[in-house]
Parts: sequence; structure tokens; C-alpha cells
Amino acid sequence: MSFELRVLSERSLKEWLGGRIMLSTLLIAACSLLLVSCGYHIAGKGGNFPGNIKTVSIPFFKNETQRPDVESVITSAIVDEFVTSGIVSVASNGDATLKGAVKRYTLTPVSFSKNDVLQEYRLSIQLEVTLVRNSDGKILWEDKNFTDYEDFRVTSDVTATKTAEWDALKKMAKDSARLIKERMLEDF
Repeated sequence: MSFELRVLSERSLKEWLGGRIMLSTLLIAACSLLLVSCGYHIAGKGGNFPGNIKTVSIPFFKNETQRPDVESVITSAIVDEFVTSGIVSVASNGDATLKGAVKRYTLTPVSFSKNDVLQEYRLSIQLEVTLVRNSDGKILWEDKNFTDYEDFRVTSDVTATKTAEWDALKKMAKDSARLIKERMLEDF
């Protein structure tokens, strides 16, 4: 008799657990659907391009600084970001034009050794970026004071320091391009 009770209780336990697991699975699925329908998404992956633009032109940014070629690096990074994201097509004659200017390029000492020898610089940029619909000239998105920075190490080798500065500029340009795209998509 105890064997029969034990078999029955194990069978009942399995049925009870099976029902609980099914209920838990249904609750998790329902919660997931609720979260999806609430509009949560990863920044830069959701939202719409302003004005429902499908193609965008991105001419070279203006360089209003004393640093040569900074506009080339930044413009190239922005074009690459939009091309690889696939959110809009980049075309020479798009529905809108993303215009920009490099307003400021600054190197600031950040850290020193105990002997007051410079060890690290901060490279800072300020951009003015505007997305304009070509059909009517309406500004769809704009940030007149976009700023970003990147720190880099300094060495006694001037060539190595210049290379580090250039690498910092390229990294910052890539990060800035991603941030600009995300802010446009979020209308921020």
C-alpha cells in the first residue's frame, strides 16, 4: 500500500509541477509581449528617422578650426555609420541633407606625472549638425552644440603622440557618428 501511495504522490507531484511550469511559461510570455508593446527598444535601433526620410545626402562638413582634415575624418565616420546601420540610404541627391560644421577642436592637458611631465591629452570637438528636408528646406533635426571628447596618452616621441592624436580623433568621430544617429532616431 505504501508503494501505491508513493507512486500516486510522485505522479500527482509531476502533474502539479507540470501545471506550474506551464503557468510560469505563459506568464513570462505575457510579460514579454507587454514589454514589446510598450515601445521599449535599444537606443539607435528604434524610432524613426525625422520626417520619415528614406535617403540622405551627407556633404563634407565645414572645418572652422585650425586643424586640417578633421572634417574629412568626421564626415567619413558619419557616412559609414548611416550606411552600415541601413536606417536610411546615403545618396548624392537624397530626400534630406545632413549638414555640419566642426566648430571647435581643442587639445587640453589632462594628466601629469609626479614630475609634472604631461602624460595625457583630452581631444575635444564641438559640432553643429542640421538635417534639412530638401523639398521645402524644413529643419527636421538639429544640434548646434554637439560635443564629444577622447583622451590619449602622450609620449616623448612626437610622431607617436601625433599618431595617438589621430587615432583618438578617428575613435571619437566613430563614437560621435553613432551618437548623432541615435539622437536623430530618438528625436533628442
